[in-house]
Amino acid sequence: MSVIQKPLENRKNDEQNFTGTKSAIEKRRQRVYLLNLQGFSNSEIAKEINVSLSTVEKDLHHMKYYCLKWTKEVLDFGRGKQLLDACNQIDLVQTELWKMYRTEKDVDAKKRILDSIASNSIRKEKKFKGYFSYTEEMKRLDKLRPEMELEN
Repeated sequence: MSVIQKPLENRKNDEQNFTGTKSAIEKRRQRVYLLNLQGFSNSEIAKEINVSLSTVEKDLHHMKYYCLKWTKEVLDFGRGKQLLDACNQIDLVQTELWKMYRTEKDVDAKKRILDSIASNSIRKEKKFKGYFSYTEEMKRLDKLRPEMELEN
């Protein structure tokens, strides 16, 4: 029995379709993550982007899995765990602030909530920058340590 091989142009089109689908999935996941961070429930997210509830749950699981994987790869345990805990706390606060923003009717109160959301985002960014400058300095010192030991 012989296997019929697709013409080259058809395989190329299939690869392009797969890449396009992959890109669409990534865009959907980004939207799910953003809406989740803004405090929308899973069912609200599913309705908003017109997908099933299980798709939203899978996307959120995917996000948590890769966040944990990234954390284990990039962060050292001691100070990195503190950074992760602090960022998780900021994310929880952000989610609650977005919920408050959506239900608030007073314009001045909405402005104060948005100011808090912005300041929390800046705080989180500073924590990451501080952590990575700390780790770069530690790596530099680790490289210098053998030279310093030879001098003594």
